[in-house]
Amino acid sequence: MIKPLLATAALAISTSANAVTYEYGNLLSGNYAPAESFASLTVNNSGNVYDVTFNVFDLDAIFTQGAFIGAVAINNVPGNDFVPTISNISGDAPVAISPGVGPTPIYETRFDFTDPQSRLTANESVSFTATFTNTVEPDIANFAVHVQGLTEVQGGSAWYVASAVPEPETYAMLLAGLGLMGFMARRKASSVK
Repeated sequence: MIKPLLATAALAISTSANAVTYEYGNLLSGNYAPAESFASLTVNNSGNVYDVTFNVFDLDAIFTQGAFIGAVAINNVPGNDFVPTISNISGDAPVAISPGVGPTPIYETRFDFTDPQSRLTANESVSFTATFTNTVEPDIANFAVHVQGLTEVQGGSAWYVASAVPEPETYAMLLAGLGLMGFMARRKASSVK
């Protein structure tokens, strides 16, 4: 009875482990550290194909009126062989690939959201698929977000990094695991009597 339950739990963990959500608000480069998270990025990958959804919160309230997201830079994508193709774009801004120009030289590729007619601004979102042709995958956990249009006091622009936010399924699996451990401990204690 216990072995099938454990096998099911392991399968559930392995199937939900490829989706990760990041929340942004940790200052990497610049002058202004916001008091709260200002965006979330969800990445779901299968092999070298990454489905990305970027949600922007109320930048006008968190930063200043007219602040916008200019780009998301990727760390550890060595050389042009690792530059992805972009498809399935939907949402409030265009997405283009640009080389380098991240907060530091290690950010060699970026998803650019700026266009003269459209920028990723307060309460907007964009989704797209990034497909890498090379079999070596980038360290997709290392994204840096460029916020532009800040006031002079805020430094004009800044780069931010994120920490992973567990998916609701992760919390459910954690609670199920704790419950299973409690059940096992109780069963063991009752069999000892």
